[in-house]
Amino acid sequence: MAKCPICGKRTANRNCPALGKAICSICCGEQRLKTIACPRDCPYLVAAEEKLREKRAKELSREWERLFAFLREKGRDRLIPLLDILREGIANGLYDMDATDAEVVAALEYCASKLSPIELLERAPNLLGRALEEALLPLVQAGKLDRELTREALRALAEFVEDFSSEKDERRFVRGLLGLYPPPRESKSRIIRPEGTGIVRPG
Repeated sequence: MAKCPICGKRTANRNCPALGKAICSICCGEQRLKTIACPRDCPYLVAAEEKLREKRAKELSREWERLFAFLREKGRDRLIPLLDILREGIANGLYDMDATDAEVVAALEYCASKLSPIELLERAPNLLGRALEEALLPLVQAGKLDRELTREALRALAEFVEDFSSEKDERRFVRGLLGLYPPPRESKSRIIRPEGTGIVRPG
């Protein structure tokens, strides 16, 4: 077989759809989405992304349990059901848009600022921030979600995502979240579904 055109050393054993020629598996892994503009449906890219999501999902699950233990210890366990709702809602939203961990943090912080009782300088939201706003604000305004509890949950989750994220992987949280939640079978009109959760304004 021919030698890999990238390294010139190893056997070219993978057909690269982006380059239109075969390359070796090591160069495929090292140059994927860096020097090679891989199409999203490349089978090697899809397989690598699924494997990475599985790894990140395990890491995220461990840290998520640590967060819950910390909240229980501090007497803030009322946040836990809301955090679960937010996590699932964000996962559903991320299947419709490509986002980094920093963009998830920005979306959460934007929504927290929208729920602030103090008039704050408006910031233009990113797509995820707009989707969260459209899902959360009407529920808060209708009294179905407690304003302060929701704002606290948004801030707690933003801090968690910031801590969990990594310089080596700017989508560490996003990948972990998508690894935990399968793709939705049908398009949802809202990314947050709190009905029946008991997360309502205290009586």
